[in-house]
Amino acid sequence: MPLFVVNKIPLTLTWETDRILREEIYGVGNVMKSYIVRSNEKNNTHRLQKKLLHKKYREDPETFIERFVKFDLRGEEACENLWDILYDYCAYYGSGYPSDKRDIEERIFDEYNESQFIYPQGKVFYLYHYAPSLSLKEKLLKQKKGIIVRNLIDTRNVMRVVGTLDKFLIMFNDRVIRCSDVFEVLLIKNQKETKGLADW
Repeated sequence: MPLFVVNKIPLTLTWETDRILREEIYGVGNVMKSYIVRSNEKNNTHRLQKKLLHKKYREDPETFIERFVKFDLRGEEACENLWDILYDYCAYYGSGYPSDKRDIEERIFDEYNESQFIYPQGKVFYLYHYAPSLSLKEKLLKQKKGIIVRNLIDTRNVMRVVGTLDKFLIMFNDRVIRCSDVFEVLLIKNQKETKGLADW
């Protein structure tokens, strides 16, 4: 999903909010057609969605933030939206990128099963994140990128994704990843340790 910034507020669309906007733009019966763009046609969906999001913000900022900026995804919905959220998070902060872990056979199998649309790099992928350098020289030169930290993301084990694009949590059975201007991986022993984290 594309990254939007509305009145200096970053947001990403989930599959559900994308569908809501497409229904409003194209009509309920034309949502599926709106995903198909012929090679010689211009895709205006992003521009139309951006225009509609700005309009919705002007009409009612509080409702806009609740409906389009904040997200609290659980179960399958969290799994299906995670790659897009991480991709937009990395683009917003310029802090890394998701990367394909699959071999050629797995890619062909996913294309055959048509799961590429929801899982562009598979259900299990790497997230490369730039860790800030501790070198005084690089700090003085204000180089943003330091070493790269690689995290294995298995969407099948995601329990919940909650927050806003600039500050959210990804909750797994065994760890929590905190994504904001600071990136943290917190290992947990049991689910009691995650209580209160979502209110952060």
